[in-house]
Parts: sequence; structure tokens; C-alpha cells
Amino acid sequence: MLDNRAGARKPSRRANPIFSIRARLIALALLAITPLVFDRIHGLEIARGHRVDRARAEVVDLARRGADAQREVISSVRALLQIVGRVHAKMPTDPAACNQFLTVLTGNVPWLRAMAVADVDGKIKCSTDSEVIGLNVADRPHFQNALHARNFALSDYLVNRIHRWPSLMATYPALGDNGAIDGVVLAVINLKWIGELIDDAAQRSGASILLLDGAGTLVAASADQENLIGKPFAAQALAHDMLTRDDGAVTAEGFDGVRRIFAFVRVPWTEARLAVGLDEKAVQSGIDRETTIAYLQLALFGLFVLLVAWFGGEQLIVKPIRALVRTAQRIGHGDFRVRPLQQAWIAEFEPLAVALDDMAQKLAEREEELRIANEHLEELASLDGLTGLANRRGFDRQLTQDWKRAAESKQPIGLMMIDIDHFKLYNDRYGHVPGDTCLRSVGETLSLVTLENAVLVARYGGEEFALLLPGLDVARMTALAEEARKSVEDLLIPHAEAPCGYVTISIGVESMVPQQGQSAADLVEAADRALYTAKRYGRNRVVAPGPTLVSSTPQPEREPVPPLVA
Repeated sequence: MLDNRAGARKPSRRANPIFSIRARLIALALLAITPLVFDRIHGLEIARGHRVDRARAEVVDLARRGADAQREVISSVRALLQIVGRVHAKMPTDPAACNQFLTVLTGNVPWLRAMAVADVDGKIKCSTDSEVIGLNVADRPHFQNALHARNFALSDYLVNRIHRWPSLMATYPALGDNGAIDGVVLAVINLKWIGELIDDAAQRSGASILLLDGAGTLVAASADQENLIGKPFAAQALAHDMLTRDDGAVTAEGFDGVRRIFAFVRVPWTEARLAVGLDEKAVQSGIDRETTIAYLQLALFGLFVLLVAWFGGEQLIVKPIRALVRTAQRIGHGDFRVRPLQQAWIAEFEPLAVALDDMAQKLAEREEELRIANEHLEELASLDGLTGLANRRGFDRQLTQDWKRAAESKQPIGLMMIDIDHFKLYNDRYGHVPGDTCLRSVGETLSLVTLENAVLVARYGGEEFALLLPGLDVARMTALAEEARKSVEDLLIPHAEAPCGYVTISIGVESMVPQQGQSAADLVEAADRALYTAKRYGRNRVVAPGPTLVSSTPQPEREPVPPLVA
């Protein structure tokens, strides 16, 4: 009883691998270079940070240098005003002489644009600039601050209309011998250091200088932003950050909309803020270029690694595997002569090559054993077990081969169809064992008689035999057939049911040169017709086609036997 469960079981489907070997090699290569890529990117980001830090330190240094420059200028001006204030009482009272005195005093001071002396009512009585004599400055905050504080005071920043440089008004009270204030010394400070700072910063691409007063108005700027001088920016984020702290650094959008790295400080003696900025893009342009180059290098290196993984994998792994697969396929198709070990293999593939070589060798040995066994079986399958002659299968195979050769060579092929006369009656009277002996004797006799001419002597079936005789014409075959008939008759095998009292045979002879449209079956059919003609004419005779003599031998005298049909 069959197991239905086994028949119902479906073969399992193997899942196809997601990645090929080369894809896996590429994945491994990518995994190998990924840490390098991340390390390189991390290094670039650190370099970017260092570049920004250096730029910030640079602008801080510039801003502090500007503040220090103003501090030195104002300190010098204050010292000079203190000297003038102390000698005020001894100065010439004549306006021209006073003007000349101040001119000589300030002639070697480049950061002083003008100096003047005013009385306590604010009226300027002498000055290095004759045009301002007689002006009243009593309403100016810095004048009032000097009177009330009895000390050094500064005005807000003023912008020179010609040079666009900012300037300051410095005031200091002039004391008399009794200690009372009898005047105020004024000086116009020309802050040329702002211009020098701007020129210094201009050497840097994208640099910007800004000077905001305490109210958030831009009073000085580098050349690219001169059009903004005098405009209020207190509401702008950058100005708000600058005015709420004395110093600091910030990366923000400037007044002109360009994003910069700014450092700012409070200008000494004032509420103003001085800011120095560097264009963030200009600062990072170098590191961006280095970053781009580094990424290109990484890309080229990655591409190189991938190409090595692809083509190296092809040569070192995929190609040997394909060669082993082709070898296995050849072995699978029955080519056991292939030997994988005839070529060199790398160590990882050598065990597989050895296994395939061993398998091919063993399969070749097994095939040879099977071939020998099949030949033996084929031989056994083509022989008649009783007579040792070829059987019907062996006859048909040999006839096909000989017919083909005869057709190619245009040579005749002959066939004898032989039947033992009244053999059924022989078996019925004497039994099957003597019948088998009779068959063997007749077969041996036929083989001996036609030994030199017959290619094959076969037991065609039952008591019928067939002889193949390639290359013989009808006349020669008829003579051989008659010799065979006579030899069997001479065996004198008793056969009480035969007319002559002995075993005899009937023979049909046919020989033909294969023609177009004919087949081996035509030869068998023609020889078979000749055999039945011989049997119809009384048996124990040879019948050949055409005018060939139908031969027989005289029957010995014996008790008459009724005619029988085999």
C-alpha cells in the first residue's frame, strides 16, 4: 500500500540568495572603508571648527587693537588738555597770539584736528581754526559735563563730512589760581585709527568694520558699507547683541545682509561699540575647498575599492567558482574524463576541486563497470538461451546495421529463413526435452555450414531460424542453403511423423541490393515468402526467387505417412 502522504508532500522551494558573491564583497569593502570615511569627515569638521576659531580670534584681536588705539589717543588728548588747562591763566589774551600758541602746541599731534579755548559762558575766544572763534558751545553736553564734573569729558561721535571718519570732542575745565573754573579747553579728536583699522581689515576678503554709538547709529564702517553710515540699527539683532554687552563674539547677519563672524568691544571712555567681522563664506572657503577635495579623494578611493572588489572578486572567486560549476556540469552530463586537478586552484577552492576530481574518477570507474555490465546484459538479451544463437532482438539489430551498410556500399545482402519441418508433431511425439535437443542440433549444424559466410545465425522464433549473409548473390546463397538443408537431413534425427522419417528443414532464400524506398522489412518479407513457398511445395527444400531451381532430396522408402502441415 502506497503512502499517500509521501505523494502529497510538495518539494520545498529554496529561497534565492538576496546578494551575489560580488555584491557581498562590495558590501564588505564598503564596511571596511566606512570607518575611514567617517574619520576623514570628522577630521574635516574639526578643521572647519579650528578655522572658525582662528577667524574669531583674529577679529577679536582686531577689535581689541582698535579699542586700544582709541584708548591711547584719548589718554594722550586728556594729558594734553590737562596741560593746556593748567597754563590757561598764562596763555596770551590776544586772540591772534592765543591762536598761534595753540597751533604751535598741537602742530605735531596728528590725531588732533583742532583745539580751542572757551570761557565759562561757552563762547570760543581762541582756536587753531579761526572760523570757529566766537561760536557758543554752552549748550553742548560735553561742555556742560566738563563744567559740572570739573573733569575730562567726551562728546558723542561726530562724522566728518569730507573724510567720513568719526571724530570726538574732548573737553577739560581750565582752572584759575583760586581754583575756580574760568574757561574750558576743547579739542577735536580726529580718529584716523579707524581708517587705518579699516585699511588693515580690507586686506582680508569679506572683512567689515562697524562703529556704533551708544544709540545704535552707525558712525563708521568699511568702504563696502559707507552708504549705511548715519542710519540707526538699534533694532537689528547684531546691534542689540553689541549694545547689551561690553565685548563678545557672535556669528550673525551684518547690516548689509551678509553673514559674518563678528567680534566687538566697547570703545573706552564711550558707550560706542567697535565690531570687526569676517565673511563666514570667505573664512570657510578654504576648508570647503579642502572638504570638497577630501570628498573627491574618498569617492575615488571608494570607487577604486569597489572596482577592486568587483574585478578582484570576479578573478579570485567568481571565475574559479564558474570553472568548478562548468566542471561539475560536465561531470553531470557524463564527461568523466574531465579532471579539475589538471589546473592550479587557490587554497580555498582546492578541497572542492579534489572532491570533484575524486567524484569524476569514481563515476568513471562506475560507468566502466556499468558499461561492461550493460554489454554483458545486452549480449545476454540478444542471445537465445536454448541454442546459444542470437535471438530475434539480436537479429533485428544486426539486420538494421547490415542493411544500412549495404545501402551505402550498393552491395547485396542475403537472408535465409529456415523452418524445421513438422516440429510441432516432433514435440508432441517425443516431448519437449528431445525437441530442445533437436533445436540445438539444427542450430549448431547451420552455424557450421555457413561459418565462413554468415554474419549472424539466429533463432528467429520457435522452430524458425534466420541467417544473414551480406555480400552474397542469390546463386551463392542458394548453394549454401542447399548445403545446409542436406547437412540437417544427414543428421538422421528420427522423426516418425515426417514423410522421410527424419528431421528436415525448409529454406527460403532472398538477396537484394537496397534501393530507395526499400527497408530491411522488405528483405525479411521476401525471404519469408520464399520459405512458405518451400513449405507449400512439400517441405525439405530450398526456394529462391527468379528461375532458381527448387531443390529437394528423394524420400527414403518407408511406411507411408499421411501428409501433415507444420
